[in-house]
Amino acid sequence: MRNIFWITLVFVFFSCKSTKETTELRTIKPEKISVISPSQKRNFDYFFFEGQRYKMQGDSEKAKMCFVECLKIDSLSSTCYFELANIEISKTNYKVAQGLLEKAVAINTNNKWYKMLLGDLYQENKDIGGAISIYKSLVDQYPNNDEYIYILAQLYAQNKQWDSAIDAYNMLEKNIGINEAISLEKEKLYLQLGKKSLAYKEIELLIKDNPYEPRYYGFLGDVYAFNKELDKAEQSYLKILDIDPNNGLGYFSLSNIYLQKQDTTQFFTYFLKGVADKDLNIEVKIQRMLPFLMGKDFINKKDTNEIFTVFDKLIEVHANDSRSHIYYANYLQNNQKYEKALAQYKLGLNVDNSSSAVWQDMFLLELNMGKFDLLLQDTNEALLFFPDEALFNLFNGLAYMQIEDNSKAYQSLSHGLQFVGDNEKLKGQFYSYLGDVQYSLDMVQEAFFSYDQALLIDEHNIAVLNNYSYYLSLENLNLDKAESMIAKCIELEPGNATYLDTYAWVLFKKGRYFEAKYIIERAIDNGGTESKEIVEHYGDILYNNGDVDGALIQWQKALDFGIDTDLLQKKIDLKRYVEE
Repeated sequence: MRNIFWITLVFVFFSCKSTKETTELRTIKPEKISVISPSQKRNFDYFFFEGQRYKMQGDSEKAKMCFVECLKIDSLSSTCYFELANIEISKTNYKVAQGLLEKAVAINTNNKWYKMLLGDLYQENKDIGGAISIYKSLVDQYPNNDEYIYILAQLYAQNKQWDSAIDAYNMLEKNIGINEAISLEKEKLYLQLGKKSLAYKEIELLIKDNPYEPRYYGFLGDVYAFNKELDKAEQSYLKILDIDPNNGLGYFSLSNIYLQKQDTTQFFTYFLKGVADKDLNIEVKIQRMLPFLMGKDFINKKDTNEIFTVFDKLIEVHANDSRSHIYYANYLQNNQKYEKALAQYKLGLNVDNSSSAVWQDMFLLELNMGKFDLLLQDTNEALLFFPDEALFNLFNGLAYMQIEDNSKAYQSLSHGLQFVGDNEKLKGQFYSYLGDVQYSLDMVQEAFFSYDQALLIDEHNIAVLNNYSYYLSLENLNLDKAESMIAKCIELEPGNATYLDTYAWVLFKKGRYFEAKYIIERAIDNGGTESKEIVEHYGDILYNNGDVDGALIQWQKALDFGIDTDLLQKKIDLKRYVEE
């Protein structure tokens, strides 16, 4: 609940006239007076002051007991009901508190503090009608209290009593004169009632009161635009520029009118002038540019260059604000301009390198573009500022893996794993890459442990299933487990030549050569001829199926790839299968 004790409120229009509170009440109801004996009065005072003492000590239960004792002595003590209500409020028992305050107000009908608190409770308990009743009585008591009138108007509007709300605002306007906040509230209410001419009149009165305030012409233009009276809206916005020729909001408003008129040439002309306003905050401009960034289909594809021009102007005006580059980078990336997007990310980070989110976006783009040299360079730089950022260490390790510097990859991955926290998906990625790196460093058992951890997190991690299975086959270890894992892999992605090759090789290692031949031929059919390793395996499997000539053909094809030729050459020279 918002602060229940909102005794004094300050509104923008109060600056026009100080709040006045009259002591002459329009309706004065006699307060109910209790009659108790001097002895009862002494007992009452004892329990009352004990209650206050306990309240000051924070012991609300004992304070409550004391105030209840007071009411047993004097059931007409509005003060005790008020104190009990506040105790219930502190426990968020708002319904109970409301009942107690109602009793306090019934006894002391003219106490404004009780009424204001009861009005708050009615609102908290969604009884807007009750709150209206309270503030009507307060306005009757204090007809010159602007705060009460304003709250009453707000309550009427909240209760969709539009006409009553307007009457309350009119009463307030008589007290303080023409006021921007009041006029705008009345304008909204007239629009709710479908009384457009009266809504226009409210803004026109504001303009008449201050004809050199550009914002008021903007308000009028907005109302016209809302009601699709575009020509009138255009004239109102042009008036802004007559008063203030550099007003960016005026240019943006005009651009919106031309967009609705489907005149994209004029739209971009005025939009660009809005972006050029050096005094207008960049957040406002970015908000206006969100349709570009979100890819809204409101302009033709031919207008893409105009959007580039808008972003160029934004960067020119806000060269020292990294967001001008970052939002441009996002737009370029969404439009597949990856090289330009990457350049903007770098420019933005040159201005401000403190945002880890921006670094991350750039790394993801570099990864998507396959620029591992840049990924390595930039992650090394970012880790100077964010050494314990888990994802940055992962990217860094991946970049080192691409250049086959597995020792440094291992260092980055091991370090980053410490900072993953509860992100299980990220932890699984770390273990997956660690397994690959550890195996390349002859840390075989450590690699298999990492793979096991990755599969505990995601048993369908297809890369881990394949690599773990293949490395087990190379080590001639737990081949049944290897077969089970690669079978699951094939089930998840049946047409992948690499996974089919692994499956064939596991079967080969188990001595099931005929089955291995069937599977490796499926790998060949699915593009395996492009892989030296698959072709070589095909030769090995053919040889062990008694097809020496077929094996020699495949080994020669593998040799023609020009990689790791020593073992292959030995197989060809000896015309038989040779293990490393």
